[in-house]
Amino acid sequence: MSDRWILLIAYHFPPENVIGTARPYRFYKYLQRHGYKCHVITAADVSQLPEVSAERVADPFLESPGAGSGWHVERAVRKFLLPGTLGTQWALHAYRAGRRFLREHRGDQVIIFSTFPPLGTHLAAWRLSRSTGVPWIADYRDPLTGNPVTAQLGKHTQAAYRWLDRTFVHSASEVIANTDAAQEALKSRFPDQAAKINLIWNGFDPEERLSPGVLPACPVRLLSHVGELYAGRNVGPLLESMARLIDHGRLSPGQFRVRLVGPAEASCLPSPEFTKAAETRGWLEIVSDQRPRSEAQQIARSSHTLLIVQPQSAVQVPAKVFEYLQIGRPILAYVPRNSSVERLLEPSGIPFRCIYPDDPPGLIDDKIVSFFQLDPTPAKPSAWFEETFNAEAQTVALAQLVERSLTR
Repeated sequence: MSDRWILLIAYHFPPENVIGTARPYRFYKYLQRHGYKCHVITAADVSQLPEVSAERVADPFLESPGAGSGWHVERAVRKFLLPGTLGTQWALHAYRAGRRFLREHRGDQVIIFSTFPPLGTHLAAWRLSRSTGVPWIADYRDPLTGNPVTAQLGKHTQAAYRWLDRTFVHSASEVIANTDAAQEALKSRFPDQAAKINLIWNGFDPEERLSPGVLPACPVRLLSHVGELYAGRNVGPLLESMARLIDHGRLSPGQFRVRLVGPAEASCLPSPEFTKAAETRGWLEIVSDQRPRSEAQQIARSSHTLLIVQPQSAVQVPAKVFEYLQIGRPILAYVPRNSSVERLLEPSGIPFRCIYPDDPPGLIDDKIVSFFQLDPTPAKPSAWFEETFNAEAQTVALAQLVERSLTR
C-alpha cells in the first residue's frame, strides 16, 4: 500500500525565531496524527530537530552575497520591482529538492503544501505542481495583492503582484486564507475560483497552551506590546494620548507603564524627544531587540494588559492575538473599524477595547482611561475561541482539503 505524503514548503520553520514558523509547524505536527507522512523543505537550519523529516535548502541570496548572476538578478528585482524578502533563487533550489523527493516517492500519494510569505514558497510549489501534476494547496498567511505593506509601491509592482496572485489561485487545487476578510477579498477577485478558496485561521497549539503568569508585585500597571512595529504599525497616537492624559491629570505616570518589546521602525514611534521624555518620567519602556519566543511569551504572561497595534490593515490578524487571548487579560487594540481583529475579539470572552485610527483625540483619551479601569484578573476564552482556533481541530479541516485534492 502506498504512503500518503504532505510535501510542506515553508521558508520559515522552527527553531528559527520568527512568528511565521508556528503555523507550518502546527500543521506538520497534527497532520501526522491524521495518518499522513510529512516532509519539510525550508530555509531554516533544522539540524537541531532530528526528529523532524526536513531538508534545509539554504537561501543563496543570504548565504552567498554577491555570488553569481542569480544573486544580482534577485537584488535588481528586490530593488526595482518586488521589494522585501523574495526567495526567488531559493525557490529554484527548493523546486529541485521537491523534484528529488517526488522521484524518491514515485509510488506514493503526495500533496504539495506551501505557505506564503515569502514569495519563493509559492513560486517553488507552483513550478513543482505544474511540471509534475502533483496537487498543490496554497496557504496565504498574508495577502499578496491588497497588502497594506506594499500598497504604496508602483504600478508595475502592483501589476506583478496581481499576475502572481491570479496564477497561484488558478493553479492551486485548494487555496487557504487565514482571516475572513482575506478569504472574501480573494473570492471577490476570483469569483470563478471561489469554491476552492477556504478559511483556516491562525490559532494555537492546545499542547503548548499559554496561561497567565504571576503579576509583578508593584503598583504600576503594565501594558505590553510584544513583537515588531513596522510598515504602518504606528503606536504614536496612543502614546501621545497617554502624554495628554498625564498633562491633564487624568493619568499618573506612576500608575502605568507601556512596554514595547521588539524592533521598531522610527516611523512607528513618536519623535526621539517624546520617547526620551516618556522614558525619563517612567511610563514608557522600549526594548528594541528581538527576544526569544519563550522570553517574549513570559513578558506577555506577566503583564496586566496587552496591546495590539494594527491600524494599517483591516484584513490581517497578528499571530500574537491568539497568544494574548489564551492569557486572558484585557487587550487594547488599535485597529480599523470592522477589522478582522475586532470581529475576532468580540466573541472571544476576553475584555477588550478598540481604538480606531479615525477616532478624534478626545475620544482616544476617553477610551484609554476606560481601558485602564478594566480588571486585570484573567478571563477564560469562550468555547467559540477554543473550537475555532485550536490547531488540532483546524488540521481536521486541512485534512479534508488534502483528501479533496487527492480525489480530484
